[in-house]
Amino acid sequence: MDTHTPHPESHAAPRAWSWARFTRNALVIVGVIALGALAWVHVLQPNLSPKNFGAVREGQLYRAGELTPAALKKIATQAGVRTVVDLGAHHPGSPGEIREQRTLDALGVERVSLRLFGDAQGDPNEYVQALRVMTDPERAPVLVHCAAGAQRTGAAVAFYRMLIEGTSLDDAMLEAQRYRHDPSDNPHLREMLVRWSEPIRESLETGVPIPYDGPTPPAPTPASP
Repeated sequence: MDTHTPHPESHAAPRAWSWARFTRNALVIVGVIALGALAWVHVLQPNLSPKNFGAVREGQLYRAGELTPAALKKIATQAGVRTVVDLGAHHPGSPGEIREQRTLDALGVERVSLRLFGDAQGDPNEYVQALRVMTDPERAPVLVHCAAGAQRTGAAVAFYRMLIEGTSLDDAMLEAQRYRHDPSDNPHLREMLVRWSEPIRESLETGVPIPYDGPTPPAPTPASP
């Protein structure tokens, strides 16, 4: 009779090997999932679902954040956009700005480039110009956008609601918050609305520019051919 008893450590190596293989496979799976999530956030989602997109007035005026060429094409095709108002989504002359200009040129869509700071501050005459385009039936449908679609775009849409449609300041602010504006993080949007609403209204009516000697972002650089 064989009375040999296996040594308790005889299966230690296989168990260690199995655990190492499980750990390696788990790390591979986690890595694949992480890469997939990054691809969704940075590549697929921006193309399939335009950033912070919404209709201000269906068939006439839309809003969004920074858009990929695919998203621009999708919106221009589906909404029939004829004019894009860019409130400063890209650094002047940057590859992103050149790419957007070329995309819109290929689509036959006019691009109006205005310059405001990311927190919605800047020359109020830029908002006057934006509102002129946003209310011009010859240029509709219009898409207005910035980088996030929350601050500069939020202010432009709020001015539109208040000065063109007669919406209250509080209601305009509530809409801005639905499009990711956080008043506690950025109080300047409301400050711009309070400070410049009446001067902008007067400028729209009279055509006289608003006196302004404050800071302004860099002027746009013409896109290279």
